[in-house]
Amino acid sequence: MTKKFDHTVLIVDDEEKIGKSLGRLMKGIGAKYVYMESGQAALDRIKTAANPFSLILSDQRMPQMEGSVFLEKAKEIAPDTIRFLITGYADMDAVTDAVNKGSIHRYIAKPWNNKVLAETIKSGLEQHELIMENHRLFALAKEQNTKLYTLNQDLQKSAAVHKKAIFQKESQITELKARLAKGFENRNYINEMESLLKEKNLLDQDKLNPLYRAIIAELYEQFQDIATRHGFEMPEEIPGG
Repeated sequence: MTKKFDHTVLIVDDEEKIGKSLGRLMKGIGAKYVYMESGQAALDRIKTAANPFSLILSDQRMPQMEGSVFLEKAKEIAPDTIRFLITGYADMDAVTDAVNKGSIHRYIAKPWNNKVLAETIKSGLEQHELIMENHRLFALAKEQNTKLYTLNQDLQKSAAVHKKAIFQKESQITELKARLAKGFENRNYINEMESLLKEKNLLDQDKLNPLYRAIIAELYEQFQDIATRHGFEMPEEIPGG
């Protein structure tokens, strides 16, 4: 039995002397105990307990309510509590019925050996620990799955927003390219050059002739260089230049 669980055992027996004796045995294995003298009183205590009992140890033969009946009702209130029934061989039919209904986890035959009973109780407490740990792990897994689902939903929403933004940008770029291409097609470069020349006062014929000659000279020089590389000869000067 581990130290991390604070175990409390519910002892139910109409004979207080036996109940107290079993209580001392619980203390010996490091568990607290609560003693009740009847099944009905024990049921009321289970309902009002702040925390579920780790284990119930009930006698079979009690007035008003037998142990097997009490444990069947206790199971409905606290299904995670381990349930042991103390009984004699004359009550085996009741034990069998309780086992079939799932009301008890095991039975303790009278008379019992305290050492064996102590080990049996410790085994039952460890079983309760496993049940509670499984519940904790299940709750943790459920919480983590919820967080992962929420994160996945957020990521999907974020991806959808980014995808929409990218699509809008791509549409804008495509539209801009189309507008630029259309603008270049419709531009009149000759008119633009004439406007620029007028702005610079260069549209006068006397001013244009030197410009034309300079342009032709530059082109002639380039053609001459190309012709030389390919084995052709051109005049050294522009004819009529």
